Amino acid sequence: MRFKGTTILFILFVILGGYVYFTEYRGKEERQKQEESKKKAFQVEQKDISEISLIYPDRTISAVKKGERQWEITSPAGVQADSDEWESLASNIPQIDRNDTVAQNAQDLTSFGLKDPPAKVSAKTKDGKTLEILFGSENPKKTYNYAKLGGSNDVFLTGSNWSKTFTKTVSDVRNKKLLEFETDDIDGVKIAENTKELEAQKSGENWQLKKPVDTKADSSEISSFVSSIRFGRAQSFPDSPVDAKTAGLDAPALKVTLHDGKAKTDRVLLIGKSPEKDKYYARDASRDAIFIMDKEIPEKARRPLFDWRDKTIVKLDRDKVEKIEIQRGSENISLLKSGSDWKLADGKKVQFDKVSGMFNTLDFEKAKEIIDMPKALAMYGLDKPKLEVSFREGSNDPKRVQFGSDSKTPEGIYLKSSDTPAVKVVSKDVFDKFNVKAEDIAEAPPPPSSPPPKPPADKPKS
Repeated sequence: MRFKGTTILFILFVILGGYVYFTEYRGKEERQKQEESKKKAFQVEQKDISEISLIYPDRTISAVKKGERQWEITSPAGVQADSDEWESLASNIPQIDRNDTVAQNAQDLTSFGLKDPPAKVSAKTKDGKTLEILFGSENPKKTYNYAKLGGSNDVFLTGSNWSKTFTKTVSDVRNKKLLEFETDDIDGVKIAENTKELEAQKSGENWQLKKPVDTKADSSEISSFVSSIRFGRAQSFPDSPVDAKTAGLDAPALKVTLHDGKAKTDRVLLIGKSPEKDKYYARDASRDAIFIMDKEIPEKARRPLFDWRDKTIVKLDRDKVEKIEIQRGSENISLLKSGSDWKLADGKKVQFDKVSGMFNTLDFEKAKEIIDMPKALAMYGLDKPKLEVSFREGSNDPKRVQFGSDSKTPEGIYLKSSDTPAVKVVSKDVFDKFNVKAEDIAEAPPPPSSPPPKPPADKPKS
């Protein structure tokens, strides 16, 4: 009987706890949501807004939603919309707050700046409802704006930021993207200026130059250039209409073509004349609108070939390198990998930071100049190199790096690696990292251990 009574008490406790939770805690959450909802000017969700008009004393800008996130400007006609900007406006409409009512059914709206409001927002929903709010002047403390809903003369306070949020120019809400594409979809780049042409193709995660030379590209530079176009925006639009000939776009001096592998089409940016210092007329070849862009992308596109190419000294996989040999004249130093350590041929351990510094130098130092068609190697001191370093990765042929004579312009030292016929100029710091003797890189032997202290002598008995 005692067990049965305890079970009943437990069930009653659970029921009571559930009641308290749903009435107090869950009920409190629902009440808070309802209170917050009452403070909103409109009870609407962003996804239900299908049309927005921004109405000002001197202009009206309107757009309708097309598709899931696409918008089309209907007024003024012939202007392409920045869909992201219109989506942002749509997301803000449900957030407009309605604070204290300062006048009910006000007969004179002049004192609130609402007779001829500086900004009015009208939106339509999918089910045909019209939402309208007018923003007036600021309150005396300049902390709020006076506002009212369409069809009502009740004046209330709303955050002063909302009037600014919905005050836009046509330029603010029109498409300012230079080109429409996704960065990862681009697998080809062409830059044409007069008779000069640079071309690069993507293979996996890396880029390869095809013109004017067939060689490895600096993949980070190509990717950065593509991204700068993807996220670039027009600075402005001409105040008065400009035709393609006037803008220098009928036969543009500079043309950037990005091949969109996913869409199997070209995205073409045409860059024309300069209307003023550090600015250029430009347009997307698939759109009629001519815009003005800053100098960043034209300057990047006009960089010399050297900036676009891979400037790596020699490509190594340090985890696979098992042996390093340094040959200076008749002197030879061999470094052998032993587990995670390196040892000299005589078994002495090598200072880890010395070997790590060698690899780091090859990873991060870049060539200062690349000579694709070198003359006789003797001109660079490479017929009899003063230092040669070889790296063996397993059973593969070793990769060799040879250091020749000093270069004056640019300042450095000539170098040739076995993976390319080109001669490179590198910093003398690269040479210094490998110009070492065995005693420079061997770990110092541990100091001799001290003999244990002798036990104290027994005292003579008295």
